[in-house]
Amino acid sequence: MIARYFEASNSGLIFFVTNSFALIVTLSSLSMESGVAYYVASGEIPLPGLANFSLWWILLSTIAAFFLLPVFIHFRILPPSDTQYLLPAICYVAGCMLVNFFAAAFYSKKNFALPNIILSVVNVILLILVPVSDGRLFSFDTYVNIYFAGFLAQGVLIAVLFYIKYGNLLLLQFPVRSGIVKIVRYSMTAFLANLLFFLVYRIDYWFVESYCSSSALGNYIQVSKLGQTLFILPSMVASAVFPAIIKPEEHRLGEKVATIARVLLLIYLFICLILALTGYWLFPVVFGETFSDMYVAFLLMMPGILVLTMLFPVTAYYAGVKKISVNVVSLFCALIIIIAGNIVITPRYGINGAALVSSVGYIFYHILIISFFLKENTISYLRFYKIRMSDFSKLQQMIIDNRKPSYESKQ
Repeated sequence: MIARYFEASNSGLIFFVTNSFALIVTLSSLSMESGVAYYVASGEIPLPGLANFSLWWILLSTIAAFFLLPVFIHFRILPPSDTQYLLPAICYVAGCMLVNFFAAAFYSKKNFALPNIILSVVNVILLILVPVSDGRLFSFDTYVNIYFAGFLAQGVLIAVLFYIKYGNLLLLQFPVRSGIVKIVRYSMTAFLANLLFFLVYRIDYWFVESYCSSSALGNYIQVSKLGQTLFILPSMVASAVFPAIIKPEEHRLGEKVATIARVLLLIYLFICLILALTGYWLFPVVFGETFSDMYVAFLLMMPGILVLTMLFPVTAYYAGVKKISVNVVSLFCALIIIIAGNIVITPRYGINGAALVSSVGYIFYHILIISFFLKENTISYLRFYKIRMSDFSKLQQMIIDNRKPSYESKQ
């Protein structure tokens, strides 16, 4: 809806600014939500203390965003604009961090429906308001502020419902010092991995913004957002796998992770083939005539999207077994390739060059991390990639087993 009504140039600006705010979230949060999610799932630290710690950390991180915002504007990480960035930045940073912390906590408690229902309801409201943002009820600039306020609304609602369901507002409990040290130690390693993943996946935005037109930027970001949409299911699957991975009684984890990766590959291979066959006509119909440059960029990025979908359960595995360093090393190597490729190729070939470079970087990242995984779990390449119809029944059984409440949760 935003793409159709605001067209490629204006929607590209909205999503580019959103991307810059997302980097502020990554830097200011220091990935503490990763540590909170880990210890919610493991049960080593009491849940009320983790929830209260999260709220205070979100407050501190939002304050830190005040100092990061002028730095981003000075170094043109945010584009020059007459738009006031302060209110959108506060809403986005605080809202996204609330969602990151408490959605992860919901997922660790095996409650996947409630947070996503909240996210969906707020997004539907934002969609309904798009057609009247052309001056009928309010202006484009007003809608942009409403759009970013939607992130804060999502975060507040998810946090409040989490406390209602699992916490106690009157229980002002915090983790003991040793618990905080554990959270910080885990999160610092996760922070480096999350920052590198963010840069691997989105640093091309700044190259495209520098070397291409605003319309081309809008087309490119829409291709990237399409990829992000395809990653929703793998990320939810990874979140479901994560609590099971950290349980010491789990067996044959490598085989289970490989099964999930193969099923995801088959599902998204089918989806990407349909988009490859129909995208030339479909993308302009769905997003509008100004998005006619999406198709070739999508085709070039498609191989990278496919290999990334397989990695979500693998990276969740390494996070669960506290070997995030494997992700860090692989991501760093991929980032070097993507930066070098964008410097050389994007100025000459535009968004198609940037898409090709990203795809190559994603494939290189996939090869590195899968090599670590297969060697560690003594799984051959043929066994890892060979798709079997029995994989679907195995995945179904894993989902059923994961939904069963443990003895402790019944008490």
